[in-house]
Amino acid sequence: MTDQHSERDYRRAASAMRAIKIVDSIRRQARTFTHTDPSTAIIRQRTRMEKSLAKWLRYYMKDAFALQFGSDHLAAIAKLETAIRRGGMFALAMPRGAGKTTICRAAALFAVLTGARAYVLFIAATQTDAEAAVEFIRHQLLENEVLAKHYPHVAVYVQAGEDKANRAKFQLSTDGKSTGLRWSKSGLTLPAGISDKGKSGYPSDGAIIEASGLTGSIRGKARDGRGKVIRPDLVVMDDCQTRESAESPSQCAARERIISGDIMALAGPRKKIACAAVSTIIKKGDLADRLLDRKLHPEFSGSTYQLIHAWPAAQETLWQQYAELYKSGLADGDTREAFDYYRAHRAEMDAGAEVSWPARIRKGEISALQTAENLFIEMGREAFMAELMQTPIDICGSQYELTPEMVMQHAVNIPRLHLPELTTVFVGSIDINRAGLHYCLAGFDQSMTGHAPLYGKHPQRGDLWEANAPELQRKQAIFHGLKTVCDQIAATAFMRGTQRIQPSLILVDLGFEALLVHRFCNSAAYPFKVLPSAGRAAHKYFIKRDALIGRPYEGCHVQKSDNGPYLIFNADHFRETMQRAFLADPGAPGGFTLHAAPDKYHVTFAEHVTAEKLTNKYETDQGVRWEWRHQPGAAWDLGDAASGCWTSAAASGLSTSGTPTPPRAPARRRRPTGITVLPL
Repeated sequence: MTDQHSERDYRRAASAMRAIKIVDSIRRQARTFTHTDPSTAIIRQRTRMEKSLAKWLRYYMKDAFALQFGSDHLAAIAKLETAIRRGGMFALAMPRGAGKTTICRAAALFAVLTGARAYVLFIAATQTDAEAAVEFIRHQLLENEVLAKHYPHVAVYVQAGEDKANRAKFQLSTDGKSTGLRWSKSGLTLPAGISDKGKSGYPSDGAIIEASGLTGSIRGKARDGRGKVIRPDLVVMDDCQTRESAESPSQCAARERIISGDIMALAGPRKKIACAAVSTIIKKGDLADRLLDRKLHPEFSGSTYQLIHAWPAAQETLWQQYAELYKSGLADGDTREAFDYYRAHRAEMDAGAEVSWPARIRKGEISALQTAENLFIEMGREAFMAELMQTPIDICGSQYELTPEMVMQHAVNIPRLHLPELTTVFVGSIDINRAGLHYCLAGFDQSMTGHAPLYGKHPQRGDLWEANAPELQRKQAIFHGLKTVCDQIAATAFMRGTQRIQPSLILVDLGFEALLVHRFCNSAAYPFKVLPSAGRAAHKYFIKRDALIGRPYEGCHVQKSDNGPYLIFNADHFRETMQRAFLADPGAPGGFTLHAAPDKYHVTFAEHVTAEKLTNKYETDQGVRWEWRHQPGAAWDLGDAASGCWTSAAASGLSTSGTPTPPRAPARRRRPTGITVLPL
């Protein structure tokens, strides 16, 4: 075979190969970076600063920490430094606006630059909030001139990437190997294997900072690096709750379980995680409040810091007069009179006061105490005490105080699906809405002391029907759901001692789809009666004698309609009765208990039961009135199902007074009059 290529072709091919190599060499040179270590004097200064986190923060991040730290800042920073250097777990609550988030982010950078930690996991309430920490750290490495001067082995390579992830990924060191620099929205890996004139091996080599929302994918985090698997060795948690989650006991409990379970095991089977949780308490019993409670979480050594350590002696006198002048000035747009009043009486008004951050003085104001007092006036007492003093107060008074914790304390040592021996009436109730069918079953004795062997939701996950579903699809979902729940109740083996027992009456809420519920109940064939029910506010509850079926019961009665019989009840009366049952001791007459379950199992039920607060109750000419306040964002469906059990028990003849409602007397027959009525 003869060679078809000429010598000219070979020369062209060789030239092209040389050009490719030249281009590749130029490109490699463009991607190759090196740095020069700082002078001996700078290294000595850097080493001196690294001995104190507080000094390091003020020196390297002057713009972020322009004001002198207060005593509480120094105490909190000292605990952060302890966690970074020696490990341990700490929970800190600091006032809103005290710079805790910036301190946390800067402390994470300190931990990796000094080599104290190799893998820092920064956790916030949401993924977006957590990613802001990575952005802050990258911004400091890109633009902070002092950091670049003292830590060139990191800053030079970050700046060379020009804030582009691809440039960082393909970056090379002088030996032609990758620098290892990586970044994304959720993470940053520092360079490794770089050198200056033969010197290599920096404390920060390959260190990782990663961000995650608390409810994101935290379990089992690990990264390959330095020839081995690296697990997080420091977790910094910054405000790991939202206002919405703080208002929800079930969400607080879920986040608490993530911290106790997933986060505490991040370091691996043989190592204890170092963790610092910094937050602001929003309301009593929220996630921050629980982590700070040394009885609930002694492992966190919780500490709380407040804006004002001691209120001035003149708080109720001179400061009250100042408040009136300041509020009047705010309305008029001129607060000079209030400021002049403070200047004239400052010595007396400052006496006895102690603020945690003397440098926190807003522009135009005279002292940190005046700034604090102005914030107190502007924010209002409730917000100020929660956000700046870490001692939230209940903003709404109520007729009685019922908390989810009090409800959960009513779980007793009776297995699920079992009823007390004294049970005489076994009933239930089903509440309907798009979120699902919420149901509750309860057994009562003659004193109307109740016990719930079962409650739940269908479907267990997701909604009963999709949003914007066609009417027919919605109705089919409700009918099928009712059948499924009632089938399950009928097939469940409820036990009273050694005897199997079936419920006698199940009420079904008809407020959502009245005709459909009537149709289902009229066609139902179960060993228990299924009856539609409708709740009315007390002032709207009354009995139509011409439609009444049988004798009225306590707070309820059966009434006829074109679609069939249904039960009408005083919803206010039975909601209060249900809630007050949890104020009694477990097992006390008129009280209510829940079946045995693992810890926190009843959180959702308890949250629903307490979602509505009785704020007022009074007599009127038309009878008793109730006023309720609904907890913002809270669900109450299981609470409605639970109060429906009391209604169902009353419709079975029981009374909250402990005296059974007497059965209705048989109708008296009239004597024949001698007139015969012929059928039509």
